[in-house]
Amino acid sequence: MEAATSEIIRAKRLELGLSQKELAKRAGVGLNTIYNVECNKVVPNFSTYQKICDALGIRVSSIFQ
Repeated sequence: MEAATSEIIRAKRLELGLSQKELAKRAGVGLNTIYNVECNKVVPNFSTYQKICDALGIRVSSIFQ
């Protein structure tokens, strides 16, 4: 079973020891955005995925397995 993009983002954030607030600040997005993405409440646009992945130091393609 493949991991959802939200699970990959959350796992990488935790691996880096970042809070949702810290990731939001690094990515330049709102805290609610990170929360909603990780809880699968929203599907962000590509630009938002790019910002989050850049902040996590990963490629966007790595979250779409």
